[in-house]
Amino acid sequence: MYLESFRATLAKSWLGSLFRVRDVEKAHPRAKEYLHRLSKRGVVKRVGWGWYYIPEEYRDPWDFLAKDRGFKVVIKQTAASTWNYDFIHRDIYRLAVDDRSYKRALEGFARQMGWNFEVEYYNKVPYEYVRIDGLFVEAPESCIVSCMSEWAFTDAFAILYFRKDEVDFEKLKRMARWRRISKTDTRVWTAVKYGCSLLNEKMGKRVFRVRSTDLKHDYVRELVEEAVEKVIEFA
Repeated sequence: MYLESFRATLAKSWLGSLFRVRDVEKAHPRAKEYLHRLSKRGVVKRVGWGWYYIPEEYRDPWDFLAKDRGFKVVIKQTAASTWNYDFIHRDIYRLAVDDRSYKRALEGFARQMGWNFEVEYYNKVPYEYVRIDGLFVEAPESCIVSCMSEWAFTDAFAILYFRKDEVDFEKLKRMARWRRISKTDTRVWTAVKYGCSLLNEKMGKRVFRVRSTDLKHDYVRELVEEAVEKVIEFA
């Protein structure tokens, strides 16, 4: 009787989400024993040391991420897909968390489901984020800087193109001025200005209030130009 009551409590509180033993010990002092017994029956499944979940059907990884109760932030190219209408579709889901154990649980669960999660751990998540449909998602200005710094130029300029009326350009400038494109001396803000100048030129109007600038790094310049061309062509 106690086991079935515990099972019902789990289903009510944690269906669709990862949880750890200490999360459910308040429901019953014999939680660890009951989880072991339920796992033998397949009612719950173990995903890693001290972590479990109740088997559930998910439409896709986004469905799981929205239902899962752990603190996480969708970041970088994955966050970009929410701002630029999935301009470049990827099956990799990039997340940031502030709990090492939870990081391992997410990665282990994703492997069981056949999904590809890349999870970054921080003592304090360094990305600005907003809440969208039950998920914390990296804010557009922060996301543009993150993508640019990792050479994901098309993702970044697609955000600027589709969200040109929503992006706080002054905030973007402050965030991008001191960040550099990985393994180069090129500042993110310089590349953003160059790309925005090209967008203005391609659209035939001064949508982005930036001064014309040049990019000395040939390879960065070529890739920024390719990204802008792609956004204009397929947007």
